[in-house]
Amino acid sequence: METTMGIAEMVLIISGLLFITKSVMQYGKRTSDWGGVVKMFYKRVGMDTAEYKWYRLGVSCFIVGVVVRIVNLTFWPV
Repeated sequence: METTMGIAEMVLIISGLLFITKSVMQYGKRTSDWGGVVKMFYKRVGMDTAEYKWYRLGVSCFIVGVVVRIVNLTFWPV
């Protein structure tokens, strides 16, 4: 169980980061405003529907991965 949770944690965190990177790259290619990519994390920018879906999926995966990490450290401390 510990190994499975550890693998799930890493898969969720890495896939979340990859999905966020995909949405950032899509936004940057579409608008050619690479400075807006930095603003994406603290200010609202005009994202396309597909870009926003990838961004939202990435953030969700990342958060679930962090929750799984907390559960792992709670039940199986290092």
